[in-house]
Amino acid sequence: MSSVEDVKLRVAATVSQTGDALIRLRAVGQTFDEALTMLRLTAAGTVSPTLIDAISKLEQARERLNEAHTLATGAIGDADAWRATA
Repeated sequence: MSSVEDVKLRVAATVSQTGDALIRLRAVGQTFDEALTMLRLTAAGTVSPTLIDAISKLEQARERLNEAHTLATGAIGDADAWRATA
């Protein structure tokens, strides 16, 4: 059986790994934002249903990325709170 200190160390490693993933998520989010801006500028003045769908799907992807970021940040907070009280 693992000691509390061993578990705390593993939780800390997981928090660190999740923090690294959040950095990469932010970079992906910035790339999505740039792509959305470019696509919106490119599609300006057109009524192409295909381009409108592409913009909509990219916006949904960006929203889900924000949700993932929020959930992961919450997970880090919860894990850190547990480490502080364990």
